[in-house]
Amino acid sequence: MSAITDDEIIKRRLLIEGESGNDDRRITLLLKNYLRWVASDDVGEDGYEAYQALIASVYQCENAMEQSSLVIAMNYEQQKQYEDLYKEIETAIESAKNRIQKCKEDLRSAKTVRKNRREYDSLAKVLCDHPERDETLEKYRKLKATLERLENLSEEYDRKIRLRKTQFHLFLVALKGLQKIVEGRSYLK
Repeated sequence: MSAITDDEIIKRRLLIEGESGNDDRRITLLLKNYLRWVASDDVGEDGYEAYQALIASVYQCENAMEQSSLVIAMNYEQQKQYEDLYKEIETAIESAKNRIQKCKEDLRSAKTVRKNRREYDSLAKVLCDHPERDETLEKYRKLKATLERLENLSEEYDRKIRLRKTQFHLFLVALKGLQKIVEGRSYLK
């Protein structure tokens, strides 16, 4: 509670003093002059002049107080402007962070697209080096037909070779049989 009271005292004193300490001295001087004027018995011209000097001092103090209150109001307004500016800057920083994050995501996406494009180009070059699918299928069909024809030809040759072997074997058997017959006739003679 005393801290609040001290704060209030300091605020009032600053409000009265303004920027310099002259206002405090002015109030002290006003208080002394007032006490002197009240204590004096002058009701004449000197009393009136002292009264006018007191009124002028009061006006000066009121003027200083009004000036201080305007300065305080201006300071509050400026503080509010700084707070608004601070909020705007915070919003701008947050917006910049969001834009940076979005740019990072865009960069990652662009890198992925670039990598995919390079892979696509590499595959396209490889594919360009090879003939088209239709040509390859046509070559495959021709080779398959040739292979079938050659297999059929091979089977036919194998069959002919087996036939020739069999015929040759029969020929050899017949030849041996003839040889035996010829030799057997030679023994008979």
